[in-house]
Amino acid sequence: MKVPIRYYCFSACFLLFILAVPFSGLCQLSERGVPLSFSRAMPPQDVQPVGVTPPSSGVIDRIVSQAALPYQFAINIPVGFSVLNSGKIERKNGMTVWRLSLTSAGAKAISLYFSHFRLPDGGRFYVYNPSRTVLLGAFTAKNNNSFGTFATALLPGDAIILEYDSPADLYLPELQLSEIAYAFRGIPESETVSQQAYSESCEVNVNCPEGTNWQRQKRGVVKIQIKDSTGSKLCSGSLINNTNNDGTPYILTANHCGSASRAIDLSQWIFYFNYETADCHPVNPNPSYETMTGATFVSHGNDYTVGSDFYMVKLTGRIPDSLNVYFNGWNREETASQSGTGIHHPAGDYKKISTYTDSLVTGYYSGNPSPCYWKVVWAATDNGHGVTEGGSSGSPIFNSGGQIVGTLTGGDSDCTRLTGPDYYGKFSWHWDLNGSDSTKILQCWLDPGNTGVTSMGGWAMGIQDIPATEKISVYPNPAGNESYILVGDKSVAKEDLHFMVADVLGNIHEGVAFTESGNGKFKVDLKSLAPGLYFIIVSGTDFHRNLKLIKI
Repeated sequence: MKVPIRYYCFSACFLLFILAVPFSGLCQLSERGVPLSFSRAMPPQDVQPVGVTPPSSGVIDRIVSQAALPYQFAINIPVGFSVLNSGKIERKNGMTVWRLSLTSAGAKAISLYFSHFRLPDGGRFYVYNPSRTVLLGAFTAKNNNSFGTFATALLPGDAIILEYDSPADLYLPELQLSEIAYAFRGIPESETVSQQAYSESCEVNVNCPEGTNWQRQKRGVVKIQIKDSTGSKLCSGSLINNTNNDGTPYILTANHCGSASRAIDLSQWIFYFNYETADCHPVNPNPSYETMTGATFVSHGNDYTVGSDFYMVKLTGRIPDSLNVYFNGWNREETASQSGTGIHHPAGDYKKISTYTDSLVTGYYSGNPSPCYWKVVWAATDNGHGVTEGGSSGSPIFNSGGQIVGTLTGGDSDCTRLTGPDYYGKFSWHWDLNGSDSTKILQCWLDPGNTGVTSMGGWAMGIQDIPATEKISVYPNPAGNESYILVGDKSVAKEDLHFMVADVLGNIHEGVAFTESGNGKFKVDLKSLAPGLYFIIVSGTDFHRNLKLIKI
């Protein structure tokens, strides 16, 4: 989180595999398929919901008013649900189906934390909403980890259904749901289209023209759902390259984001990749994104009152190529950058970009006597005046060459104080000046061969960069009787495009009409579809996209 200086200072990939072609809507080393209940006349209403008492408004108000660090967006409510003591078990046609329905009134979203999670080979676990428009899974034995823990990404709304499917002769899984994260803010998906700008109004989307030259760097920036003993928090961070260019999945954030997390908490951190809207002015309240769960501690700087406030972890799973990530480069020289940007997730919102055009200067933060911070003042741009907010902490600041030179600790900027300074822990200080052993510095991790280089370029994991111009989206979404496909890349729009609509079972709906309106816009007639979750399949020469659409 970004803390006002006046106080102090999301293996796995929730890939939603529904169609024969993987659809990246939410990713977690999940496998193709849908819950058995979807196709066996087992409606959600068959399972009596269990109510989880929500936190009081007084507790929530107290958290909001305290502006504590890092940015808390959810209260973790202790529960004790398991396959053995809760839910409904049904056996049909040689298969076992267990379902548990939970509600917690008023939640903007719910995330699940499992203290015991061990699936047998052949078992499949899913999480979805009662309307079956959002689905996470299938999770399998491949999602088991050494801690025996698990966590699911945020599912918008205040109701959630858990389902486990397996052959009837297979033993039941070890599933112990110990906490649910009751999200009371930081969930832009919970807002209406007209209110989609969840962060402050002056913020600038990363896909505005201001971000055109930063399309590689943005692919490395992630939103992080932090778990610790006091609740669920939000920070930002970045994948970072090392001198071996080997894709080691290090993520750099702020020490005040992770210092309260134990190793078992880190196993339930959730990292959200590509959490952004397709355009400058958001038109889709539910853009696609992917998540990975679990990390291990690598190293950290000292507290921001005495050190440079960095925290680096390593993801426990391999990042799939389909996430199209970028490992950002870095520069550890003490030379002040003359211009650049910061990319971040303010208030848990979709990815934003802030721009500086005056040189960084050495700053002193929150009584820290060491010159270990870069002070920055943000500049106005064509589409706003990017600042930072709670949830931005740990995000990178880039020099004009696109290299990380610092990580956000805090500051005073917001939309009412546009010239308030922000403070980033210097990468040069992170490198080797917070201590002498490997758990206090970056040097031995990011330069494992001891090459002595002072700057490093980024690395795109060996896959092709996607042109910044290639944008395709659906609007409005959710939609009533009609929606539109918007193709931003004119070269793609000129192709002989083909469209199909499939439901969550993979059935193609022939009665949906597509009409070209010109300028890369295609009208979709949805009158023949019942409410629910669908996928629009767009294909052309060397071009294929699966777009999620919710019919209401």
